[in-house]
Amino acid sequence: MFQELQVITRANFLVLHRRLALVFAPLLFLQALTGGALLFKQPLGRLLDPSGTTRQSAHGAAPLSALCANAARPFRGYRVTRIYYPETASDVVFAQLSSAAGTMRYASLDPGSAAVLAAGPIWRFPIEAALQLHYRLLNGRTGLAIVLANALALALLASTGLGNWWPGRGRLAKSLAIRSAAPGRIRLRQWHRSIGVALSLVLLFSAITGVLLNIPDLIARAPPTANVPPSARAGQIDQAFNRAMAEFPQATIRDVRFPEADRIDVNFRAPRHNTLAVDIVSVKLSDGALLKRLPAESNPVLWMKVLPLHSGTALGLPGQIVLLMGGVALMILALTGPVMWWHARRPKRKRS
Repeated sequence: MFQELQVITRANFLVLHRRLALVFAPLLFLQALTGGALLFKQPLGRLLDPSGTTRQSAHGAAPLSALCANAARPFRGYRVTRIYYPETASDVVFAQLSSAAGTMRYASLDPGSAAVLAAGPIWRFPIEAALQLHYRLLNGRTGLAIVLANALALALLASTGLGNWWPGRGRLAKSLAIRSAAPGRIRLRQWHRSIGVALSLVLLFSAITGVLLNIPDLIARAPPTANVPPSARAGQIDQAFNRAMAEFPQATIRDVRFPEADRIDVNFRAPRHNTLAVDIVSVKLSDGALLKRLPAESNPVLWMKVLPLHSGTALGLPGQIVLLMGGVALMILALTGPVMWWHARRPKRKRS
C-alpha cells in the first residue's frame, strides 16, 4: 500500500513539475539571466558602458541641486525622483526621472562636475534594465504579480523535482550518476535531473527570499507622484540636504529621494547593521525642518533583512558565486526541460 501511494505521489510530482516548467520556462530563464547580471552589476556595467559609468573628474562633490538640474536638462517635462550616489571613488551618480504621465528617463552624471555622461530611456542603461526586468518586468504592479507567481513556481519546481527524484537512503550517489553509454536523450534527462538536484536548495532559497521581497511591495499603497522643486529653489534643496547630512555626519550617502514636492529623503549606508541597510532622514524642503530620523536598527521593513540574503552580499563573494551557480543552473534547466518535453512527444519511430 505504501509503495503504491509513493508511486502515485511521484507521478503527481512529475506531472506538476512538467506543467509548471513548460509555462514558466521563459520567465525563469529571464529571471536567472538578469539576477546573475545583478550579482556583479558594477563591474559588468563598467564593461558594457565604460564612458557612462566611470567618473571623469579627479575630485570634488557637486551640489545636489546641480545634479538634479543637469540630470533634468536633456528631458523637457521630466523631474528627478531619485539620485543614486556612487559606491566607490570611480563610480558615477545615477539619476531617475519621471514625467507627469509616469514615463521614466535616466541619466548618469560625474559626481565632481555634475556633467551628464549618458542619458536616455532605460535601454540606454543595460544594468538598470536588468534590475527593472528582474524586479517587476518593467510593468508596475502587474509585473510584480507575475514575478511573484514565477518565484512561487520556482519554489514548487525545486520541491517537486526533489520529491520526484528522492531515491531513499543509501542510494543518493548512484541516483545522480550520468551513464555515458546511454542514448543522448537519456543523458540529457540525467544531466537535467542531477543539475536540478545538486542546486535545488539554492534555487529554493532564491525563490523564498524573492517572495519575501515581492509581497510587501505588491500590497503596498502606490506612492504619490514625485515632484522635485524647480531649479529656482536650488538653495532650499542644498539646505535640506545638508540638514539631513548633519544627522549622520560620518556616513556615506546611498541615495536621495523626492517623494513629495516639499520633502527630501536621504538614505545613508549603515554597514554596521548589514551590507545593504540604510539610515533614513527626511527633511522639509521649504524650511529645512527635520521630519524623520530613522536608524537602520529601528527600521522594521522586511527588505532590509532579506535583500542581503537574496543578493548574496550577506556572505560576500562566496555567497554571490553560489547564487551565480544557481542562476546558471536555472538557465540550463529552463532550456533542457522544454527540449525533453518536445522530444518525449515525438513519435517513437522518429526518436529512434
